[in-house]
Amino acid sequence: MNQVPRGRAQLLLLALLFFGPMLAASLLYFVFPQWQPQGRVNYGELIHPARPLPALQLLDAQGRVLDTQQAFGGRWTWLYLGAAQCERACLDKLYQIRQVRALLNEKRQRAQRVYLAPDAGSLAALRERLAAEHPDLKLYAEQGAAQLPAFLAQDAGKAAGAQTLYLIDPHGNWLMVYPDAADSTGLLKDIKKLLSLSQIG
Repeated sequence: MNQVPRGRAQLLLLALLFFGPMLAASLLYFVFPQWQPQGRVNYGELIHPARPLPALQLLDAQGRVLDTQQAFGGRWTWLYLGAAQCERACLDKLYQIRQVRALLNEKRQRAQRVYLAPDAGSLAALRERLAAEHPDLKLYAEQGAAQLPAFLAQDAGKAAGAQTLYLIDPHGNWLMVYPDAADSTGLLKDIKKLLSLSQIG
């Protein structure tokens, strides 16, 4: 007569062992997010919600005109707002993201680096200076009045600086911002996580 209650107790215990962790994880994620461990936080500052880039007309170093989708669509993009001349700090930042991209190995084709020059007149000189060491670097300048720096400055907050990096997703949405002193380990960790979680780009 005691076998039935005992069997039910064992069944309930097994169900608790199986479903308990899933229930606890769901509660932690949806009901008590403040209890989540901080170790899961991205290295870069997340823009939440991600913000679509404005409609842009961009010139590349060959004089071609591209829109936002053509320039940023389809790949994860590290966007760097550069000056008319790329000096030491600028060269160091380009080298840093070149190395991070190289460490992605076979996935590196899913990511690109974009240098946004302040005006179209500086593109030719920049290409001449940077092409040898950075042949895969995309050089663009906005056609007409500059919109992108002002757009990014709205939410960049404390991260905004001369060597700031902006991460754009393959749909053309601004997703993250990295301050001047961002280290390569953090950049690599974030992009690897995004590439593993997402099938886009």
